[in-house]
Amino acid sequence: MKLKSLLALALSGAVASLHAATVDVSGQITSNTTWIASNTYVLNGYVFVSNNATLTIEPGTVIKGKVSEAEAAAALVITRGAKINAVGTADKPIIFTSVLDELNGNLTEADTGLWGGLVILGNARINSRANGAAFSTPVEDQIEGFSVSSDQIPLITFGGTNDADSSGTIRYVSVRHGGAVIGVGNEINGVTLGGVGSGTVMEYVEVFANKDDGFEWFGGTMNARYLVSAFCNDESFDIDTGFRGNLQFLFSIQKDVGLDSGDKAIEWDGATSPLSATPKGDVTVANYTAIGIGTSLKPDGTAGRSNQMLSLGDNPTVKIYNSIFTNFAAGLQIASDIGDVAPDIKGNIFWSHIAANNTPAGLTVAGSVSYTSNYFSDAANSNSIVNPQLKAINYVKGAAILDPRPAAGSPALTGGVTLPAGLTATTYKGAFASPTGALWTNGWTKLSRDAYFTTDIGGGSGSGETVVNRGSPTKLTNIATRGMVGTGSGVMIAGFRIDGPQTQTLIIRAVGPTLANFGVTGALADPVLELYRSNADGTSTLVASNDNWSGEQAKNVSAEKAFPLADGSADAMLLVTLPPGNYTVQVSGKNGTTGVALVEVYEID
Repeated sequence: MKLKSLLALALSGAVASLHAATVDVSGQITSNTTWIASNTYVLNGYVFVSNNATLTIEPGTVIKGKVSEAEAAAALVITRGAKINAVGTADKPIIFTSVLDELNGNLTEADTGLWGGLVILGNARINSRANGAAFSTPVEDQIEGFSVSSDQIPLITFGGTNDADSSGTIRYVSVRHGGAVIGVGNEINGVTLGGVGSGTVMEYVEVFANKDDGFEWFGGTMNARYLVSAFCNDESFDIDTGFRGNLQFLFSIQKDVGLDSGDKAIEWDGATSPLSATPKGDVTVANYTAIGIGTSLKPDGTAGRSNQMLSLGDNPTVKIYNSIFTNFAAGLQIASDIGDVAPDIKGNIFWSHIAANNTPAGLTVAGSVSYTSNYFSDAANSNSIVNPQLKAINYVKGAAILDPRPAAGSPALTGGVTLPAGLTATTYKGAFASPTGALWTNGWTKLSRDAYFTTDIGGGSGSGETVVNRGSPTKLTNIATRGMVGTGSGVMIAGFRIDGPQTQTLIIRAVGPTLANFGVTGALADPVLELYRSNADGTSTLVASNDNWSGEQAKNVSAEKAFPLADGSADAMLLVTLPPGNYTVQVSGKNGTTGVALVEVYEID
């Protein structure tokens, strides 16, 4: 965003906001349709793209699902024969979220199940049919998580004979806060892929805070790269019913949120009925960095909760290479029904936050077949039980600490095994190539925009990574306003405006005590900062507030070359991602203090 796009205002109400149209969508889309970025689209119940139609979604478009559950759950379903071309960019991702999401960070990882999710169904082969269905060719099934009338069953049916089928292109898409509950133990995944063929392109896709799995594949032959599954309440990735494809450059992080918790990094199954069904599942996963919940305590503080790295069963063909699993309590489980093809698990790093588990026996889950521990102890497999030394593991929104890149000296930087054809060759382990290489997650994910990730995004690229250009070469715009905070209603007010179609990430500071370091006398001893957004009806809404900044927040500012705040001072700071509109910053003195303050707005997106 250039200088002309961010203007200081005396009062934010002086400039009228421009509001995009809101378009309600329900039922079926039966002809080619384009959704444009200047509108917000609201899904009301199941929305089916059918009749071989193509839905095109422009970069920067926001699609919201109404808060819903059971058979009224809001979801977008791309039916067999139809296509979705949802092609965003790093600066203008396409966002699927809840109507409760104001796109300013108001929803967090605890907000799950607020709508359904994105479902894509295709004509590629699967190996398991619907329960009770008579034998037929081709094998077909109905996607899980839906309750429909009999005449709508064709709209949720997937599977066929065309492994090269294309369901379109999905790129730079973020799917947030879904997983609506249909019934007990029956929720919709963030992204569900049923019988999707190899002609489909999917890369740079995030699922954030879904009540069920992040991504789940039911058969099909598609390949995918650069996927993020964050704070989902079941598996990060789930593989079923004969899926055959390559998945490379994956990142997941799980968290214990109340009674919900991340379960397995990957639940990997081959077939359901019978286990010998064909085509046999055959999936390769490479360069995956998986971070578990990092605790074994239940919500009541007692021991017993755990989450698991890998669970393999139901006769799949498993290949997993050059990946990192860390902060999980439990390790590898291979069920007795694994079949006659031993999983190929090589070049990976495994590490538990529980020190006693970091042995081959400790990372072998009870009930596994006898050879499980050989994956850790047999040097020919090149797997290691060692701390991968990621630069920073953190689960806190706004902290800007999380950094899943390997630190200098990490064992993940070298030793990767040779990958099969069809994958990008890597010599490193995990999803990120180097301590200073660019985070391919930057800019377009909610993890980035809500400052879970560090703002020290690095430069240059490693093998298989893409450098994200964070705005114009004039990266930093500094707006500063100095004023006096008096008693009572004598607050200091500054304003700014965000123009354009996309959200922007800002650091906002109310500086008082640190001004003394620059010879300013009478500085405000303890500022309190409040940020308000102006509404169309003339009212204002409190967006965020801060009393005292934290040391970790300061890292964000130093990275943007702003002057540092004094250690231990009572200055105030916010790191926020805001949609276009008019805003005011209000600074008051805590406990009636008065004095000179400085308001600053730094653009970092």
